[in-house]
Amino acid sequence: MEVLSRPVFGNPLSDYLTLLGVAFAAFLSYFLILRLLESRWLKRLHEERPEVYESLVKLARLPLKLLLFTLVFWTGLELLVDNETLREVLGKLLIVLVALTALYLVLRLIDVGVAYFKAHVEKTETKLDDTLLQVARLALRTFAVIVIVLIALDNLGIEIAGLLASLGIAGLAVALAARPTLENVFGAVTIFLDRPFTIGDAVSLEGFTGKIEAIGLRSTRLRTFDGTLVTLPNSVVANAKIDNWDARPTRRTNFTIGVTYDTSYEKLKRAVEILREVMARHPGTAQYRAYFNSFGDYSLNILVNHWCKYLDYEQYLKCLEEILFEIKKRFEEEGIEFAFPSQTLYLVPEKPFELLSADAFTPERAKALAAHSTVTPEPPSPQAQSPAEPEES
Repeated sequence: MEVLSRPVFGNPLSDYLTLLGVAFAAFLSYFLILRLLESRWLKRLHEERPEVYESLVKLARLPLKLLLFTLVFWTGLELLVDNETLREVLGKLLIVLVALTALYLVLRLIDVGVAYFKAHVEKTETKLDDTLLQVARLALRTFAVIVIVLIALDNLGIEIAGLLASLGIAGLAVALAARPTLENVFGAVTIFLDRPFTIGDAVSLEGFTGKIEAIGLRSTRLRTFDGTLVTLPNSVVANAKIDNWDARPTRRTNFTIGVTYDTSYEKLKRAVEILREVMARHPGTAQYRAYFNSFGDYSLNILVNHWCKYLDYEQYLKCLEEILFEIKKRFEEEGIEFAFPSQTLYLVPEKPFELLSADAFTPERAKALAAHSTVTPEPPSPQAQSPAEPEES
């Protein structure tokens, strides 16, 4: 058609119409995408995950405008500009515009990903994953900026080989200087991924025992049971042997109950039955054992093993106290006596002592009496006296 071929400002009318069509298509695409954000599915997302929805809206508005404007600009440049110098200048401007658009778009995509994971991270007790998420966001954004800037510089005709070499040397120097810090950061990542403990857990770590108070990028803080705050580098924690007490399914207590030797056979059996009954009836008992297992020096010993359901230390102590109180009460009701360390001394003289007056009690008489008398202790006792003791008195 001759009308479309008619030149206008040095370009056919069809080129202007094509540019107008591209601009209209860009505007229509922008409008449809915004309508999509108001759809039922995304409205539901707005109700459940408002932070993700807001990030998507930010991603769709300004970056989309820049992208569509760049498309229209490139179309106009290709259709309407014939001057080589002007095309070169506008081409470089287009490269900068594309780089900015891509950079903004990538940064917004990173923000969308961070917003998505943030909801999961906030549900955990530890703040380490919150910190790591922000560190990951910063690292990804920095990497995106460096890569896009280098690509843009390369497309603009700037030699980047020397720049990359300089950056590599500088990065190596920084990495060597910051080696301890990087080790601690990677240690924090290891702790986050492996999760050997969480904040509030009671652990034994590097010779210290206490509760984990905080987990940071550089160090882990442990509060010992006597109140001391211990700070350990994450690089040490990541390679240490960790005994996590709170990871146990139950708390085990072992003790021995001794009853006196004059306890009858029936009462001894009843004592074992009482122990089993008391532990079985308590709601905090997960498992138990009670057996008469040995004849002790001064008692008949009953071995008791008890597993408590409660991991909290206060609840555990309360459970154990209630069980011990009940055992004491039931033993008293049954007339079963607890044994305690004791000794019985047996004095067996071979000849009774004669009653002597003070005047008749001479050293020679004392020696004669000592020669005819013995003291036989059963068992041996440190209180046994030597035959020479009457002389000292």
